[in-house]
Amino acid sequence: MRSTLLLVASAALMTACATPSTVRVAGGDQSQGTVVMAYDYSLMQSPKVDWQQGLQAASGQCQRWGYSGAIPAGKPSQSCKTETQDGDCIGWTISADFQCTAPAQQQ
Repeated sequence: MRSTLLLVASAALMTACATPSTVRVAGGDQSQGTVVMAYDYSLMQSPKVDWQQGLQAASGQCQRWGYSGAIPAGKPSQSCKTETQDGDCIGWTISADFQCTAPAQQQ
């Protein structure tokens, strides 16, 4: 019994460890020059996010739209993605807005 409890506790601790999270393009508006980057995580995760990678991805999206790059626009926000039947949140989405910078020069 004791070894089973130890095994369950060890598994719970391992799943709560820092988990690398990939930031993805989650939306945006080409005409406004805005890109929304986001990542998801659940109750037992402690996400490690590379916002520099997120900035690079946002800049890439902006460049595909004809802008020269992107800069962060405000602080990230959190919203509940998954709820239990009782209404408790067990999964979240963190999103951050990026503003595209000046249109690229025409050559």
